[in-house]
Amino acid sequence: MSDCLRIFLLAALLMIFFSCSVNDPEPVAAPAIDETEAFELLKEGASIVPRHSGTPGAEKTVEFISNFIAGLGVVAELDRWVENTPDGMVDFCNVVARIEGKDKSKSIIVACHYDTKRIVSVPDFVGANDGASGVAVLLSMIKAIVNHPSPPPATLKFVFFDGEECFIEYTPADGLFGSRRMAAELERSGRLEDCLAVVVLDLVGDKDLEVTIPTGADKRLVDLLFLIASRQDTRRYFTMFKSDIIDDHTPFQQRGVPTLDMIDFEYGPGNRYWHTSADTVDKTSAKSLCITGNAALQLIWEIPSAIR
Repeated sequence: MSDCLRIFLLAALLMIFFSCSVNDPEPVAAPAIDETEAFELLKEGASIVPRHSGTPGAEKTVEFISNFIAGLGVVAELDRWVENTPDGMVDFCNVVARIEGKDKSKSIIVACHYDTKRIVSVPDFVGANDGASGVAVLLSMIKAIVNHPSPPPATLKFVFFDGEECFIEYTPADGLFGSRRMAAELERSGRLEDCLAVVVLDLVGDKDLEVTIPTGADKRLVDLLFLIASRQDTRRYFTMFKSDIIDDHTPFQQRGVPTLDMIDFEYGPGNRYWHTSADTVDKTSAKSLCITGNAALQLIWEIPSAIR
């Protein structure tokens, strides 16, 4: 082989190498949550009972969330309103924490709900998983981001929705009160177009964790989540659900926003812990909060590259 040919082949190989390096950059590592603190936050949130919409417990939960966020130096915006429900007029309140990203023109909504189901037969329903777990993870995510040396790639809106639970059954006038309100307001103001994605975390503390992604989720977000879980060696905890699910992502999904609902919809054998007196702290774990929280953090760090 001549020297000229060797030089040509070497140059070609270097071009291929650098081309791959430019087109497939290594993902930037996101911050990680403190699983011990996350579990303590779950226990603190679950200790407030009852906390279904319109109750003193719901207002105490708003104070708990707002005070924690304020302690991190982040402004907690409270959106209060009164709405007619199947149970009459009810006071609601969404809590929103905004963290500026490198790209201030685009945003990602990361959400959970803090209200619990009103169960007449269980007046002191704890809702450790269905309510408190999502709150604990989001608060832990906010703290991790605030303590991280670099800002997120896009502006993040952490939203703690009120009124996810329906009073009787999910209809356009019952349930998803907080998320329906926010989605409609963003649409009216024209700001919905700036939203890259909506990621909802619900029932994410189950000790026997299996995050079941509803079939209506955006495929790009699902593929990215599964890839991230594989990298984090937690892929076995994530799977697809058999159908779509009505949750706080729904009002945004209906308006064409890419959505992903991270929800473990098999809570206890035969789902028997869900909306029962068995939804208590001992059925949850710090490890599950860590698995879902860290996957969600890395996801929102990479969404701007996946959703264009």
